[in-house]
Amino acid sequence: MAASLVSFIGILLLVIPALAHTRHVIIPNAPDLHPVSLAWDPNAQHFLVGSRLRPAISSISDAGVVETLISDELHPQGSFIAAVAIDAPRRRLLAALANPPALAAYDLQSRRQHTRIFSSPLPDDPAALAVDHATGDVFVTLGNFIYKIDLEGKASIFSESRVYGSEAPLEGVAHVSRGFLLVAQGGTGAVFKVDDEMGAAKTVLAARGRGLAPGPGGAGIAVRSDGSAVMVAGSKVRAVRSEDGWGEAAVVDEVSVEGVAMGVTVREGRKAYVLVGEKDEDGGISGSKFRIEEVEWGSDGG
Repeated sequence: MAASLVSFIGILLLVIPALAHTRHVIIPNAPDLHPVSLAWDPNAQHFLVGSRLRPAISSISDAGVVETLISDELHPQGSFIAAVAIDAPRRRLLAALANPPALAAYDLQSRRQHTRIFSSPLPDDPAALAVDHATGDVFVTLGNFIYKIDLEGKASIFSESRVYGSEAPLEGVAHVSRGFLLVAQGGTGAVFKVDDEMGAAKTVLAARGRGLAPGPGGAGIAVRSDGSAVMVAGSKVRAVRSEDGWGEAAVVDEVSVEGVAMGVTVREGRKAYVLVGEKDEDGGISGSKFRIEEVEWGSDGG
């Protein structure tokens, strides 16, 4: 009896850690969605994705249930979503649209389809957006500029700097509560620290002799509660950490996904999730098959 009990306890000690580290993967059945960008709504406890085919935004539950939250018929035919974000304190859903370019805000406290608060035209197609949860200001990257859209929907150039250069456009952007933005330039591997009041930009020095942003093709950024950042592009997902307030930073972990990373978000402060699209026969994104998966780091990235 005692020997059997000891054996049972031994099995539990092996099984429980394995279960505790099971990676969370969501595989929705929504072939017509063609998702892009990824956000986590902490109030509603679901993920949000935009559509590359139309001006629509959908929620995805942990069980993979897909529901349409926004289908904005006021935007012209051919318009589509480039990026999404949540302004949790004000219960606003923010969408950067292309063709034509615009930044739209929707009231999540209103009945579905949620009421549009405003839609502000932009001069060029946006790449990504981030929101300052303290002020409600929204920051959008387009080309080599950063635009700011205030609570009333007024858009203006916020940051244009020679440090951005002209080699590659700005892509991913994230707001850090300590008063600055992190902006990725995947084409050069550079990351910039941008003051969220004045728009002054500095290049974050890359330690260990390698670029910080993983590469062109999205370079999405999400910031974790410990101040580290998760950056994605192509099939790469990187954990990037700074010990001096983002004057200098280093890549501390890198993993690959099977497919193409199309968005990244952080859930519950630390858990990083990536929107992954499967590749088609030509190496592009099929759009009809995708998943949302939790990033499984090594000891340094977690």
